[in-house]
Amino acid sequence: MPDDILVPDDLIALQLAARAAQRAVEEFTAEIAAEARTRFPAPEQWLERLCWPADPPAGGLQDGPAASFWPPELTERLRQLREDAGTAWTKAGEHPAFGEARAAGRYPKFLTALHKRLGEAEAATA
Repeated sequence: MPDDILVPDDLIALQLAARAAQRAVEEFTAEIAAEARTRFPAPEQWLERLCWPADPPAGGLQDGPAASFWPPELTERLRQLREDAGTAWTKAGEHPAFGEARAAGRYPKFLTALHKRLGEAEAATA
């Protein structure tokens, strides 16, 4: 990392928080999918896996709701996790260091330094 490229610590913290929020969304959906695969392991049970934890519509997917088969509490949990991740990414993306790097003509080097710092920070917490 070039010595003249400064990546603020608060930007690293925002980026790490955004990554953690995104992982929470991915882990939640993976848990639901894993449970569906456990309950309905046969290849022909694809509709049950797709619809679980609700029951598939009697007439097939065409007769089902347009939005989701998930119960409201799971739908709300996923919505909240996605909203939290979106907010975290927005905060990270609005950090003034990005604009300063663009204005100084150092944006590509700044991104390289940012990714290096992020990798180091994640390795330190692993």
